[in-house]
Amino acid sequence: MRRRWEIGAPDRKKASQLARQGGITQLCAEVLVSRGIESVEEAGRLLEVRELSDPFLLTDMQRAADRILAAVDAGERICVYGDYDCDGVTATVMLTDWLTNAGANVSWYVPTRAEGYGMRADTLQRLKAEGVQLIVTVDTGISAIAEAKLVKELGMELVITDHHRPGDTLPEAYAVVDPYRPDDLSPYKTICGAGVVLRLIIAMDGDPDMAIEQFGDLAALGTVGDVMPLDGENRFLVRRGLELLQNTERAGLLALMEVCGIEPGTPVSAVNASFQLIPRINAAGRFATAALAVELFLTDDYDNAAALAGQIHALNNERRQTEQVILEQILAEIAANPALLCGRVLTFAGEDWHHGVIGIVAARLTERFGKPCFLMSREPEGYRGSARGFGDFSVFEALHACAPHLIRYGGHPGAGGFTVSEAEKDAFCAALQAYAAEHHPVMPVRTVHAERVVTAKDLTVENVAGLAVLEPFGSGNEKPLFVLEGVTVSALIPLSGGAHTKLQVRAGRDPLDVLMFRVSPQETGIVPGMTVDFLVAAEVRPYQGRPQLTLRCEDWRISQSAQEQAIAALNAYESYRRGEALPRPYYLRMCPHRADLVAVYSAVHEAPMPVSVLCETLKPQGMNYCRARICGDIFAELGLMQYDAVSDALVRLRVTKKRDLSESETYRNIRAMAGAGTAKTGGA
Repeated sequence: MRRRWEIGAPDRKKASQLARQGGITQLCAEVLVSRGIESVEEAGRLLEVRELSDPFLLTDMQRAADRILAAVDAGERICVYGDYDCDGVTATVMLTDWLTNAGANVSWYVPTRAEGYGMRADTLQRLKAEGVQLIVTVDTGISAIAEAKLVKELGMELVITDHHRPGDTLPEAYAVVDPYRPDDLSPYKTICGAGVVLRLIIAMDGDPDMAIEQFGDLAALGTVGDVMPLDGENRFLVRRGLELLQNTERAGLLALMEVCGIEPGTPVSAVNASFQLIPRINAAGRFATAALAVELFLTDDYDNAAALAGQIHALNNERRQTEQVILEQILAEIAANPALLCGRVLTFAGEDWHHGVIGIVAARLTERFGKPCFLMSREPEGYRGSARGFGDFSVFEALHACAPHLIRYGGHPGAGGFTVSEAEKDAFCAALQAYAAEHHPVMPVRTVHAERVVTAKDLTVENVAGLAVLEPFGSGNEKPLFVLEGVTVSALIPLSGGAHTKLQVRAGRDPLDVLMFRVSPQETGIVPGMTVDFLVAAEVRPYQGRPQLTLRCEDWRISQSAQEQAIAALNAYESYRRGEALPRPYYLRMCPHRADLVAVYSAVHEAPMPVSVLCETLKPQGMNYCRARICGDIFAELGLMQYDAVSDALVRLRVTKKRDLSESETYRNIRAMAGAGTAKTGGA
């Protein structure tokens, strides 16, 4: 078990009162109460933000607006300097489009991923040669200390708009607009680069409604794409922006939605945007140049937009295929060497892995195996890496601690990038494990919050549809999850050629379908007849003109399993495999008796048996995950079984001769650790 479930138990009476007073469904009210919101007033503060705060509360906003407007009036050549991700693209498009409509002499520039984040000296010199007089950064610039000095030396002026945290010194610029600068007085800080630009446009134009009407759709995509918390002003902006997106007249957005299969006029949720629109916008910057996405959103010609959207769609398909190739290589490596999963931190390296997607693959591995993950791609200058973490494990702090082994690094607690030389790669990986051991004797466990346990009768179309008032869902306002307990699995049906799985289940007397995406039936670890608990997201979708309930599985576990004991057993097993010293009672508990080995061998057959199922089968004998894995390791060493680390399952192998348990190094070692001596072991 690699994820801990925290299950809420909201007060039903408080929820009923909130439902009556707020005019919402009981299930929706219970979600709010589960999240600590128990009054109509509190709910209103969360759900009913109706405007953005005064943009001039952002320090230097007046100076920035005045300088840009003066440049427009004087016909100065302005360059909007952006970034190559969704936030940078949308921010670049918004400001460029507004300046164009204002009659400005404006150009734009977004770097390629190969150039890297931020301004570059050679680009600044080229812009000077092209006659640029004013550079306005969007979603970048706050750390450009040297580059800002160069802009001044070249005789240009600089206005910085950014949302990243500044260092101890601000760049030397005409204006620096960033909600995180120490002297900023704006009340709402967690806005993206496109959100800062929207406020700049409002400041220059003077009409908030017009600015939101014209650019709210792009600002919403930038906000969701940069994983900003969807509360407060962001919630208002994204909700309004998605409404505008539904009826957008922007040719590029229409063309992009068409390649995504989104019909014009169809509502687009933040989740839809996250999984359909935003990955394609990012794919341009990952696999070619973000300039394609900027051009897509700036063009008024639908035929041109359709062609650009087609290119971006193809790049996204290439991105997905590349991700899958890298993921399969890593999974094959894990299958060949299961001990790789026992590290406190997962580290993998490959030849020429595309640096534009290794961060995505690292995130998928972190989600799948519940551990921080550092991936490295071998390149001419060494290994270029990307990392993902969670909980109390800070990627940035880990990289900082390992700085002596790195050429460069950067990031934040949840993610980071780095470059390490070939000579230092192994030392860097060892230093990562040492850092994790020192600072996290017990590694954090991925934790997911469920609002409450539900029955099939709770999950009605009306109840689930009533959750829509909580949208948009995303960071800081997660989609509600619920627990279905004691569900019996009847059948597993492959979908899309086995790419996904539909589980037909029965909750009491009620039949339900539960969907698992990106998991084949064989990879689920579930077999018909099992009784499990499902962690599900519920939504209502139209089907043949009628609303239909859809349940998506986010996680599952054997019903009535002891969560904390299972996590402790997994941790004990991995500690043992890492060679860490454990108290003797641990070894006594881990060491299998002959009866345990016989039971495991009898229970496992030639069809894969998930270790969780094996533990449940042998639960009456006191079997736990740790001892079951030890048994599996013993039989694997004897050539009697094979362990599949990817699916966490055991398979019995065909054998032609009897083997003695003493031939297993694991068996000898664990008995010695437990003080069991070298008593006669017998055969198997």
